[in-house]
Amino acid sequence: MTQTIRVALAGAGAFGIKHLDGIQKIDGVEVVSLVGRRLEPTQEVAKKYGIGHVATELSEALARPEVDAVILCTPT
Repeated sequence: MTQTIRVALAGAGAFGIKHLDGIQKIDGVEVVSLVGRRLEPTQEVAKKYGIGHVATELSEALARPEVDAVILCTPT
């Protein structure tokens, strides 16, 4: 039995979207929270990828008990 890794992804721009496209192809990984700088565009991306939680602060995603890991796709 394989356990699903539940991920928060920070960065809803082009780099984050490329990661979301790739993650969809990986069995056992689910993005459960998406963090972006601006709420409305982040909500649109989350809706497209079926992500249930959206935030503009990383701390909000990190506080969620279901989050096992975080992928940072923010600008350097």
